[in-house]
Amino acid sequence: MWAANAQTPERDERQLWAVRTSRHRLLQSPLTNAIADLKRDCQGDKIDLLTLSHFHNDHINGVVDLLNEIGAKTVMLPWAPLWHRLLIGFEQGLRADDPEMLFFVDPVQYFAQEAGDGFEQVLFVMPSDGGGPPFPTEPTAAPEPPEDLDDPDKPSGPGEPVSYGELDLAYHNGDRRVRMFRPGQAIHVFGVWEFVPYNDPDTRPSDPASFEAKVTPHREALLNGNNSAREAALKSLRGLYEATFGRSAMNDVSLTLYGGAIGPWRGHRQCECRLHHLFDYCDCWQEHETKAAIMLTGDGNLASTSKWKTLQTYLNAGRACRTSVFQVPHHGARANWHLGLASATSPSISVFSSDPTHNYGHPHAEVLRDFWPHRAIQVDQHFGFSLRIILEQ
Repeated sequence: MWAANAQTPERDERQLWAVRTSRHRLLQSPLTNAIADLKRDCQGDKIDLLTLSHFHNDHINGVVDLLNEIGAKTVMLPWAPLWHRLLIGFEQGLRADDPEMLFFVDPVQYFAQEAGDGFEQVLFVMPSDGGGPPFPTEPTAAPEPPEDLDDPDKPSGPGEPVSYGELDLAYHNGDRRVRMFRPGQAIHVFGVWEFVPYNDPDTRPSDPASFEAKVTPHREALLNGNNSAREAALKSLRGLYEATFGRSAMNDVSLTLYGGAIGPWRGHRQCECRLHHLFDYCDCWQEHETKAAIMLTGDGNLASTSKWKTLQTYLNAGRACRTSVFQVPHHGARANWHLGLASATSPSISVFSSDPTHNYGHPHAEVLRDFWPHRAIQVDQHFGFSLRIILEQ
C-alpha cells in the first residue's frame, strides 16, 4: 500500500513526500500506530493518491481503516479481470461468503460498503501497452481545474470516466467514483512532480478472446456454486492460468509506481532519525544530488533483464536514472529479481519491506548482497522508513 500527499507550494520550495507500508499480516498495534502517525501528518486533509500495488492480503490489509480514519481523494489500483481477481482471492483461502471476498468481486463496491465517503474515486490502471508518457525536462504548468468542478455529477481528478460495461465489475458503478487510467499518461502535481504507474502488460494472455472463452464457464461456479463446484472450477482455472502464464506469474499483476521531480531540480535528502522526528532537523544526510525520484515496485516481476528494459522503456530512461529510492520487488524474493538489477536501477537507497523471521525468509541473501552497496533498509512491523524530498533549483 502506498500513500502520497502533497502540500500547496510555498515560495520556491516544494515539499512532497511518499509513505509506503507493506507488511504480511500486520499486527493491529503497528497498523493502528502507522495510521495514527499518517493522520497526524495529514493534519485533517485527505490523502491525495492512495495506491494499492495489487490484491494480496499483505498489501491491502488496513486499507479500510485508513480510508475511514483519513480518507483518500483517489484510490489507484491495477486493473485485472474478474476471473483473475477471483483466482487471487480463493488462492488466499477466502470463501465465497467471506466479507472480504467482495473486494475481489468488485473493489469499488467493497470500498463503498466498508468506507462510505472515505474515498472520492477509484482509478483503475490499465495494462501499460506501447509507449509511456513523454519525459518532461522542464516544470510543467499546473493543469487548469475543470469548469464544472463543483458539479457533483461530473467526474474529476486523474484518469477518465468509465462507461457501463467497460470494466469487468460485478455491480453497476458507472458513476463518478470509477475512472480509468490509460497507457501513456502521468499524474502531475503542481507542475513540479509527477506520478507514472506501470501495469505489466505481460499479465494478459497473447490471445485474450480465446482465453476468455475458456475462463467464462468457470465464473458462475466461482461466484455462486457450492463448495465442490467452486473447488473444481478453481482447480481447472488454476491449471489453465499456470499453463498460460507459468506457476509464478500471480504476483505480476502488481503496479510499479514512479514518482519524481520534473525538470532540473536537486533532491536534498533527510533521514527520519529521532532528532529529525523531534526537531524536524538533523545532520545525517545533507548532501545534494540530482536524483529526486522514488520507484515502488510492489510484488512486481523484474526477474530478467528484458523485464527491467521494458519497464525502463515505458518510464523513459530519463526517469529511471533519477531513482534515488528503490523499493526492491516482492520483499526481496529471488524469483522476482535478476543479478545486476541493483546496478541497473542504481538507487541511493534500496528499501526491503520484509520479515527475515517469516517462513518465506525474505529477503533472499543474493538479492540483499546485490543491493547492499545501495544503502539497504528493512521495513517491517517494528521499523519504518519515511523520506522527505525538498526540491531546489
